Amino acid sequence: MIKQVFKTITRIIRRARNERWKNLEQALGIRIYNFDLFERALRHPSIERAKSGDALQCYERLEFLGDAILGSVVAEYLYRKFPDKMEGFLTTMRSKIVSGVACAHTARSLKLGQFVEIDAAMEARGGRNNSSVLANCLESVIGAIHLDSGSKNSFKFIYDHILERVDFPSLIAQDNNYKSQLQEYVQARGWPTPEYHLVDTNGPPHHTLFTVDVLISGQREGRGEATNKKTAEQHAAHHALNSLVSKNTH
Repeated sequence: MIKQVFKTITRIIRRARNERWKNLEQALGIRIYNFDLFERALRHPSIERAKSGDALQCYERLEFLGDAILGSVVAEYLYRKFPDKMEGFLTTMRSKIVSGVACAHTARSLKLGQFVEIDAAMEARGGRNNSSVLANCLESVIGAIHLDSGSKNSFKFIYDHILERVDFPSLIAQDNNYKSQLQEYVQARGWPTPEYHLVDTNGPPHHTLFTVDVLISGQREGRGEATNKKTAEQHAAHHALNSLVSKNTH
């Protein structure tokens, strides 16, 4: 009993002294009890590898857990919301909701980037706004919430910040084949066919990050990152489309 009271007092003092934790709690809309857990959830692998070569204290394990929880909660939600839809439709919808692009968007809305611990090299490359890093951190935070305060709170976080904000009619109508869209865009303007080049691979074999550039007339118009090459190409095409449309409307 005394030990538990001491732990509670220690947490209150630590929270009061650390503005970062108060801001993170406010951003996520939760109460944090195990600060070390969230420290790990927001630590990029490069930090630990630079220190000791051991990535166990970074976000990867919590990301694995959070990814599974997110997929499961979204799958059940869709199963109940669309009782007349078959497996193919449900799978496609789940993929759209839990995609790296969607998770990164949610992470940006929560301003997770300001809380991520990254090394100096990543900082210089704009790592705080890196879509893959942000998506991974969102999943690791879900895993941390689950372990810190239970499934009820992790499920509520997913409902509040992801599922309740989904525009389902738009999502159903959404065409996510950005490579095809980019191809049509350049053909309509008589430009050369986009070329996709794998420029980098990073990370362990079970979680390799592919970086792909898309070039038009030899100029890089977009870059994408993902844990498989095809998705990275789609992200690159999406980036290129946004960039080209923006340039040609100004």
